[in-house]
Amino acid sequence: MSSYTIGEAARAAGVTARAARLYESRGLVPESDRTDSGYRVFTDEHVEALEFVRRGRSLGLSLDAIAEVLAIAASGEPCCDRTKALLAQRLEQIDAAVVDLQRLREAVVNAQRVRVDQPSSSRCVVIEQAAAASESSSGGFAGPA
Repeated sequence: MSSYTIGEAARAAGVTARAARLYESRGLVPESDRTDSGYRVFTDEHVEALEFVRRGRSLGLSLDAIAEVLAIAASGEPCCDRTKALLAQRLEQIDAAVVDLQRLREAVVNAQRVRVDQPSSSRCVVIEQAAAASESSSGGFAGPA
């Protein structure tokens, strides 16, 4: 069994050392042993756990969702059905974000089309006219907060 410093384990798993510390503190990765001088010592098991968390994050799962999947797996119960449900929820969030981004894109395109015939006061007519048009055509969408 190999042993790694936190930096080596993080690199091997494709995460940062900061992320590895966070995942360990959240209980997503088994607690590492420490050397006499207090340095963490990671093993192949830790690297595999870090990789699992990285893969979950790459699918857009929150750390809480990953913790839930790990807890189910640790109880000995199958966790794939719950994982699929969590991914379905994430897909709904992604679809909603795509709709919002499409609306935002349309608003930006419309803003680029605003003609500026004469300078306005201290505010930019492009923003004011484009925002007003966007709000009236999209039922009040005002872009991200």
